[in-house]
Amino acid sequence: MINLITLAKAVHPGKLDHIVELLTIFSIVVIALGMIVCIHMLIYRRHLAERALAVDTFGVLLVGLVVLYSILPPATPMFMDGILVLLLLSFAGTVAIAQYIGRPHAKRKNNKFKQKHSHTLN
Repeated sequence: MINLITLAKAVHPGKLDHIVELLTIFSIVVIALGMIVCIHMLIYRRHLAERALAVDTFGVLLVGLVVLYSILPPATPMFMDGILVLLLLSFAGTVAIAQYIGRPHAKRKNNKFKQKHSHTLN
């Protein structure tokens, strides 16, 4: 089977690199716009769940931005370790925020149960 990338490089030797660079820059701009939307959501949304979603999405977009930045010349794979750490921190933060959001609901549920069945518990 013929590899399409090597075939394109053979037909147009410098053109493919230029196209990849332009698409990478376009992707960086789109991700930056998404990050601006996430910052807007983080500032102006009222509910904590929406803010948590904005922070998590911002973390994912930041990882994508760093990956795309590492593709641009000079291509340096040294950012990949930092990306893994950033992903782990983003995941841990999302889980912590979800626990914080979910915990007050559990307390309210227990208080309602205690109030409803207080005469049987004594």
